Amino acid sequence: MTNDDLVIASDNIRCVVSPHLGGRLSSIVAFGRELLITKNNETNLQKWGCYPMAPWAGRVRNGVFTHNAKQHNLEINMPPHAIHGTVLDRPWETTATSHSSVTMQIELGSQWDFSGEVIQTISVVNNMIDFKLILSTNDATMPGQVGWHPWFARPCTFTTNFKKMYVRDQSGIPSGELIAPTAGPFDDCFTDSQQAPVIKFDNNLRLEIQSDCTHWVVYDEPQHAICIEPQSGPPDGFNLEPQIITPKTPLSRYMRLVISA
Repeated sequence: MTNDDLVIASDNIRCVVSPHLGGRLSSIVAFGRELLITKNNETNLQKWGCYPMAPWAGRVRNGVFTHNAKQHNLEINMPPHAIHGTVLDRPWETTATSHSSVTMQIELGSQWDFSGEVIQTISVVNNMIDFKLILSTNDATMPGQVGWHPWFARPCTFTTNFKKMYVRDQSGIPSGELIAPTAGPFDDCFTDSQQAPVIKFDNNLRLEIQSDCTHWVVYDEPQHAICIEPQSGPPDGFNLEPQIITPKTPLSRYMRLVISA
């Protein structure tokens, strides 16, 4: 923990918020157990904590998409693709704090061709952690997508119930085709959730992930972590299922972690 970190807490949950490290949660200690992969010796900001993704989530194929008949090129930060937006590795501005809540905001930056910002609020309420993202623009129209990328620390197991799974092509990116879910391990996107995903940790602690996001990426290939990521659209969503926002219609989504011992 550094002087730039903020702590929000309830009786059983203590969260460290790091606005300077992409507006992420750097730590969740619940009932005495650390739930996240923490920084430690991990220097790659994509691989620890729980961070927001905007103005897109997951990969954009070759970092290219078209909006209003104009091609846009994104920074290639996971060659040959662009991944996880423009805000996870930049400092956010803290606009409000209390013992249980933090609100932050950030402009979308020079790597994004549109004018916009994201506001994120993280609150601890009893045994719940609430997250809210609002993506807005000053342009007439802008493609947009938001999500969260938590890295939950093993040992833990998870259960999900999705009706549909996106087929990945040779690039590891959804092709747009939907099928019934197959067996893991996963680095895949799902939709049509029938119940909230649940993670069970080694000390019998239970965490339920609630969200109004329509898509979920499950990544359980690593030996040390499990990622279950609510997103407002699929990877490569700008090309597969673009969602358009305007100054009067910002994009707002929430994630709630409900924890019980």
